[in-house]
Amino acid sequence: MGEGRPGFGTGIIYVLVATFGWSLAGVFVRFLPGLDGWQINCWRGFWMSVFLLVYLVAIYGRGTVDKFKEIPLPALLATAIFFTGGSTLYVTSLTLVGTATVSVIGALSPIFAGVLSPYFNNERPSLASWLAAFMALGGVGIIAWDGFSAGNMIGILVALLVPMSFAGQTVTLRRYRAFDMVPAICVGGFITFILAGLMGYAAGDHAGGGFEVPLGSVLLLALMGPLQLSIPLIFYAKGAKAVPAVTLALVSMLDVVLNPLWTWIGVGETPGRADFIGGSVIIGAVLISIFGGRFTLRQRV
Repeated sequence: MGEGRPGFGTGIIYVLVATFGWSLAGVFVRFLPGLDGWQINCWRGFWMSVFLLVYLVAIYGRGTVDKFKEIPLPALLATAIFFTGGSTLYVTSLTLVGTATVSVIGALSPIFAGVLSPYFNNERPSLASWLAAFMALGGVGIIAWDGFSAGNMIGILVALLVPMSFAGQTVTLRRYRAFDMVPAICVGGFITFILAGLMGYAAGDHAGGGFEVPLGSVLLLALMGPLQLSIPLIFYAKGAKAVPAVTLALVSMLDVVLNPLWTWIGVGETPGRADFIGGSVIIGAVLISIFGGRFTLRQRV
């Protein structure tokens, strides 16, 4: 039924690898001018799932279909819906409120994960984890402060659903860690492809909706899908087998630090002073989350 479970240290490395991949989003988007969020989300989701399907066939061969079937239906649906919902709501929120606002609200993800974990995973976050979660929220706030605006209430509510979706996906992966959850993520990618493509007709800027993408961009998205989503999600699902949900969500917040770093290196966008200060706070929060609880436990023993 399940795969071998990695140790905590290995799980942290897996999540770090996943975060590194996710942080490449900004660099890829810079090379996709003229595309709106629906087009990127549509084809990125498609290629992500195609790669995941190839990966599953390579690993399981004829048993691939069984891997889809053995995941409990509620777990498969929840993972797929959380992935699709998070991706779609993120694009929608950016059309309603500023990017900085979305970033600050998105930093609530570890806090939501901490609230959900005791009920769904029987995991009670330590004091160090709660401290790290609020510290990380403060770090994101420092980075986004200059561009932060309250926005309209609908935009705020939509943006709130983004970290809730990511926290829900994280908690679900953790709860069903006895299974290989990659097939469920694969289903979510194909749903995203269809939904983002259709949403593009109503909310996008192109006559062909999210499906209308130039060939050159489709090829670049065929690279972005696996590198920025498929491979990171494989590692994130593996990391969820060993790392508590709050720490999973916190480590993934290093994306906020790495994303501007790669655009700085790749396309020359120099981060501001707030990026360095806020990034340092986030790194400190992640280190507290990884080592704080274990240090406290050692002190008690």
